[in-house]
Amino acid sequence: MDADEFRKQGKEMIDFIADYLTNVQTHRVVPNVKPNYMRSLIDEEAPEQGEPWENIFKDIERVIMPGASSPACTELEVIMMDWLAKMIGLPDDFLHSNAQSAGGGVIQTTASEATLVALLAAREEAICRIQAKFSFLSPAEINGRLVAYCSDQAHSSVEKACFIGLVKLSIIPSDDKLRLYGDALVQAIAKDKDNGLIPFYVSVL
Repeated sequence: MDADEFRKQGKEMIDFIADYLTNVQTHRVVPNVKPNYMRSLIDEEAPEQGEPWENIFKDIERVIMPGASSPACTELEVIMMDWLAKMIGLPDDFLHSNAQSAGGGVIQTTASEATLVALLAAREEAICRIQAKFSFLSPAEINGRLVAYCSDQAHSSVEKACFIGLVKLSIIPSDDKLRLYGDALVQAIAKDKDNGLIPFYVSVL
């Protein structure tokens, strides 16, 4: 898409939005589709070649608008996360479409938000798992002993996420190639366990 096409098609999208707002009273307030409706309307695999704008624009009416009031956004997100999982070779346990799996994923708006969500999810899982074994421990007591790990090259969002999640962070020195080295991580985990801490999260961001 060159600059002229971008101007033309951008105006088409603006006109589409303006027409929708002008005639909003003629549209349904709630969607008239059932859960998983979108899977039969778009490909199961991510396209390897870009599609013409005309086709994408038609799909807005055909695929997205019937699920107005947000279900369409969730449906598309679920399918796109399955696309990504397949592209990077993750097992079926990571697919939303696998009925036997509790896996899946969501799209976050920033790397910092994604790091925070991942850490909070890991913290919750760790607290529940440990409390199931040691019911006399409160969530606050467990949280106070949790420790996360990252290298000294990690994104600043990792430290911020640990601060918000109220968990300790152990920063591991990287090797001469700026990598988080396995032996150094193993040693840090062993030391923390000896000191009564609970390792629960490793960030490679």
